[in-house]
Amino acid sequence: MDEQREVQLTPGGIKKLGTLVNIKDDFIADAIRERGGGQGQVNQLRSDYQNIKVGELANLAAKGDTDAETAIKILKQARKKRDKYGNQ
Repeated sequence: MDEQREVQLTPGGIKKLGTLVNIKDDFIADAIRERGGGQGQVNQLRSDYQNIKVGELANLAAKGDTDAETAIKILKQARKKRDKYGNQ
């Protein structure tokens, strides 16, 4: 992984991600799919947030950005939704 591109998490960002800090350098859309989410969940994100890294969104969420908080919630719930509804 390129050192220059690694996302530096704020303490608030670390708190928002919890156990998902290991995927902080993944793009949010890819991370949702990797956790079993479908395109429908990716489409729920703001279009300009779909190509932002998970760590950057966590830092924004920690600063009070409600759309970023929603993106992190979708990421965390992706596996539960897949188990309940299947990969749609």
